[in-house]
Amino acid sequence: MTEKEYDPQLEALISLIDEPDHGSFIKVRDRIFSYGASAVPLLESAWENTFDNYIQQRIEDIIHNIQFDQLFLDLTQWAHYGNNNLLEAYIIFTRYQFQSIDQEALRRQFYLLQRDIWLELNNNLTALEKVKVLNHIIFDLHKMQLPSQQVSEPRFLFLNNLLETHTGYSFSIGVLYATLAQSLNLPVHAAILPGERLVLAWLDEAGPFLNKDARVMFYINPENKGGVFTRNEIAALLKRLKVPAEEALFRPVDAKVVLDKLFELLSFLYSSGGDTAKAQEIDHLRTALR
Repeated sequence: MTEKEYDPQLEALISLIDEPDHGSFIKVRDRIFSYGASAVPLLESAWENTFDNYIQQRIEDIIHNIQFDQLFLDLTQWAHYGNNNLLEAYIIFTRYQFQSIDQEALRRQFYLLQRDIWLELNNNLTALEKVKVLNHIIFDLHKMQLPSQQVSEPRFLFLNNLLETHTGYSFSIGVLYATLAQSLNLPVHAAILPGERLVLAWLDEAGPFLNKDARVMFYINPENKGGVFTRNEIAALLKRLKVPAEEALFRPVDAKVVLDKLFELLSFLYSSGGDTAKAQEIDHLRTALR
């Protein structure tokens, strides 16, 4: 738990959470909300010191709403001023489910994986040789893989689960792959195909920043351990699916589109599992990206 600061007024408000009159409780709750994230440590302490399930539920609801509001603000800030940093986007996404996650610990896990790749890269390697290094570290050394069975579980989308269990959906593995590549100054960006397929485009341009006019040299398939393929194979897929081969489908998208798609997939998984409340919350979060 985060170290709490003593605030007698806030402590007095928290002591009134057991207020039986609903109207009076709403006033107390709204006063606590006004403290924002600074109220969370004291609320967590109050939760630990009561055995009343009803009071604990009230505290949990208040903490969730405070953290949700903060997440919305952080997402809005990232969307407008985040410079398309995909790692920060993925951490914000993960915080939806794991609100109190240690973000620095998560970054350290990521940078350990990034370091393993960096140690094997050098400027003399061709683009394809660099892909071989990425694939070797991500899929052979760290053994990133798809779930052993076809399951619909939100956990396989989140960054912390992916880094800890080395298991995730191809979409989340693809986001991690792009994030690692971009953090190493490589021109790898996500492209989203029909059926929620995420592939990676290697651009004929130096640096991690997306130039939507740059030429795509080749594509990388995170579902097939980083197998390389060409535009012709995407065209063949679109033909099989009877989808018009619009140029936009061959082009990479920016981090905001990737993050929005992650939230869309998460909303679908929660909705399919019957958790419509979370699906509605996520749909609200997505408005911060527009």
